[in-house]
Amino acid sequence: MWHRIIVLSCMWSAFFVFHSQGQQINIGAFFYDNELELEKEFLEVINAINGPESEQTLRFFPLIKRLKPEDGSVTMQEQACDLVDNGVAAIFGPSSKAASDIIALVCNNTGIPHIEFDVADEEHLEERPNHQMTVNLYPSQVILSKAYADIVQNFGWRKFTIVYDADDVKAAARLQDLLQLREVHNEVVRVKKFHKDDDFRVMWKSIRGERRVVLDCAPGMLVELLNASSEFGLTGQFNHIFLTNLDTYTDHLEELSADNETFSVNITAARLLLNPDPPPYSQPYGYVIQKDDIVYESNESPRTLLHDLIHDALHLFEQSWRNASFFYPDRMAVPRITCDFASSGGRTWAMGRYLTRLMKGTSGVNSTNFRTTSLQFDEDGQRITFNIEVYDPLDGIGIAVWDPRGQITQLNVDAKVQKKIIYRVATRIGPPYFSYNDTAVELNMTGNAQYQGYAVDLIDAIAQEMGFEYLFIPVADQQYGKLDKDTKQWNGIIGEIINNDAHMGICDLTITQARKTAVDFTVPFMQLGVSILAYKSPHVEKPLDAYLAPFGGEVWMWILISVFVVTFLKTIVARIAKMEWENPHPCNRDPEVLENSWDIHNTGWLTVASIMTAGCDILPRSPQVRMFEATWWIFAIIIANSYTANLAAFLTSSKMEGSIANLKDLSGQKKVKFGTIYGGSTYNLLADSNETVYRLAFNLMNNDDPSAYTKDNLEGVERVQKNRGDYMFLMETTTLEYHRELHCDLRSVGEKFGEKHYAIAVPFGAEYRSNLSVAILRLSERGQLYDLKQKWWKNPNASCFEEPDPDATPDMTFEELRGIFYTLYVGILIAFLIGITEFLVYVQQVALEERLTFKAAFNKEIRFVLCVWNNKKPIVAGTPVSSLRTTPRRSIDKSLERTPKSNRRIVLGRFSEEMREMAQGSGSGSGSGSSSPVNPKTKQQEARV
Repeated sequence: MWHRIIVLSCMWSAFFVFHSQGQQINIGAFFYDNELELEKEFLEVINAINGPESEQTLRFFPLIKRLKPEDGSVTMQEQACDLVDNGVAAIFGPSSKAASDIIALVCNNTGIPHIEFDVADEEHLEERPNHQMTVNLYPSQVILSKAYADIVQNFGWRKFTIVYDADDVKAAARLQDLLQLREVHNEVVRVKKFHKDDDFRVMWKSIRGERRVVLDCAPGMLVELLNASSEFGLTGQFNHIFLTNLDTYTDHLEELSADNETFSVNITAARLLLNPDPPPYSQPYGYVIQKDDIVYESNESPRTLLHDLIHDALHLFEQSWRNASFFYPDRMAVPRITCDFASSGGRTWAMGRYLTRLMKGTSGVNSTNFRTTSLQFDEDGQRITFNIEVYDPLDGIGIAVWDPRGQITQLNVDAKVQKKIIYRVATRIGPPYFSYNDTAVELNMTGNAQYQGYAVDLIDAIAQEMGFEYLFIPVADQQYGKLDKDTKQWNGIIGEIINNDAHMGICDLTITQARKTAVDFTVPFMQLGVSILAYKSPHVEKPLDAYLAPFGGEVWMWILISVFVVTFLKTIVARIAKMEWENPHPCNRDPEVLENSWDIHNTGWLTVASIMTAGCDILPRSPQVRMFEATWWIFAIIIANSYTANLAAFLTSSKMEGSIANLKDLSGQKKVKFGTIYGGSTYNLLADSNETVYRLAFNLMNNDDPSAYTKDNLEGVERVQKNRGDYMFLMETTTLEYHRELHCDLRSVGEKFGEKHYAIAVPFGAEYRSNLSVAILRLSERGQLYDLKQKWWKNPNASCFEEPDPDATPDMTFEELRGIFYTLYVGILIAFLIGITEFLVYVQQVALEERLTFKAAFNKEIRFVLCVWNNKKPIVAGTPVSSLRTTPRRSIDKSLERTPKSNRRIVLGRFSEEMREMAQGSGSGSGSGSSSPVNPKTKQQEARV
């Protein structure tokens, strides 16, 4: 079975070769008089397809018709019919200069394949039946428009301007996807048209400051357009222009950068991705030829996209003819029809329609026969599959490739030489982020060396991480960036970036939704919120009598008066109470006298001990004295507890200065004014918020006269210090912490609100944004961001009084309680002075009675005093009565009887009653002792003792 199939195949191939050998196929083409280069390309490709005569199996013979710009549809119809009468198998052209589709109509009526290689008008639904024989190799305008939209979206552009030639009727079709964005985002996507005879500067001036431009124009006027935009800053280093014309590489843009030093705009263009010719590789672009990644100059005329499409069109027809001849060798003959016969209802060339179907079904993916890649068509003959290469027209090197699926693949271009760029960093003066270095200014240093701050160190760390050079540019107006609603222009740092005067902006710049519509941001390098800056009264050292502050001087006076009056009255009441008189000698049932213990001393001690919450050994017995004492105790408890309750409040700084604890409290009063930076992020937070508290605060600030707003943080800090509590300032917590470290008279009120982030602002689509973000994340992971903040926020020389936490239990320090300690020390000192005085008097008495010197008596007594472990003192003749204080009264009486009157000494510290009893006992003893001798036994006992 297989042998028969192989034999039949060989026989069929031999028959085909024999039948087609030497066959001549006429093909017609239309070219205008100024398209000689295209005509030359057409003939060269035919010769290449035919090959040497000895190897020809078929031979294409060109029949060319030349047109003039003034030729109309009648002339073209006559020439087309002439080609049909001459038996052409296909008609190529004409280019898009033809204003009529008469060629397509003639081919459709006769069945001759019609192959176009230039852009054509978009077909309407009712026109499609008249173009069934037409195949166009130029990319479909619908698919090309989608490709441009995908590329712009891949750039990350959120705001841009579309500029195109108003005289080009096909421009709107290939930009339709981008133009539709204008209907949705009118303020983001703008459209500008120009005419060839216009003054281009007027158009460029109307979009001055625009950073992203989609430009669609013919290559011949591109250089003139870009030159006209230079004086308006559109060709600066931070602009990006996307060129949509597929023939842009034929216009010599390298001349712009060579002749103009300020021409540093980032230009990208689109072109069809081309397959390389068979080795050795040689692909011409314009006036240069690229071989082995090296660009050589060439004297050849410029090669356009139409040259490559003519090449592909001829190869497409040649491939389809060979395929049809393989299947229908006996029917693939030169057509013999005329226009008149076909138009009168005669039959058309049937194989022509078959050839058209073969060409529409061709897949040129990864085919080396075609210069352009992915050659496929839809049922209407429109090319729907192709690849777009995004490249840099200044050096001709590809950057990315768009495919029909909408995917964009980045190309690794190692040969492209990166220009050395010194990045301009816009910032504003404002410590601790950015300020002048006084030492550097005195030394007349210039450049980055004259600046210091957190932002300076951060950019330097990022530059070391990424390896780039930079230059700080402080903005003239010292503004962060606010949109003027009348002029639609941004000021400050944001304006510098938009106007192409800076690559990036850094300071305490907050990410806001309004700013994100104008610029892009990196990942945040600092997280913060908003808090209230208030004035803090200077710390005043507490006086020595601070512990007396809970009560006023009048209260203390009344307390002292009450103590003395109660003491006197209690003594009187106790003396008239019968139950308070008791027997001093309980063993004696018939005492001669009664004793009342509530003398002025004991009464005064009990009164003071009660108010000091201390105890006492003696207590009243009678009802009236107990009632009196109970009433005094109630008074003492209330006084003591009131003093204790108010003591902490008067001795600590835990009380907040005023009743304002948050933004709600601040908005609910009118005594203290408050404000923020006009147009800053905090201003926008309150202005754009729907929360009641935020809106109320914003309205109060707007109604204040004079204005509550400031131009910067420094002015707000000075205003808080100047008003001394009558003005508060809303500011970011990080800046607030910095000023608190510098000024001891500032404090923070309440918790932070409105979470914010600081980041570096960059232009939209900046290629270095992702690298900056990666560098910031690396610095954060290594802890360098934390170290930088500690360096610039913490003041090592600060000696401010640290305000305690109002929510915590206040801790009393020695400063608040030192008066109490000093009072204790003074009381102890007075007690010691009294005791020392009494001791010296006692030593002098001992020296006189024992006939000793004062020094000997002092040494004797002081040694006994210092023996604190000995609590017993021997009783000897001449011992002072004070040492007998704890001796029973009977023993004391006996001792006094044995002791001569001359040897008795006054006892210090005894009660008056005891002294009187001792005196009476001494009198009786001396009377009897003078007439009776001293007992010897008693002397021996005393000597033993």
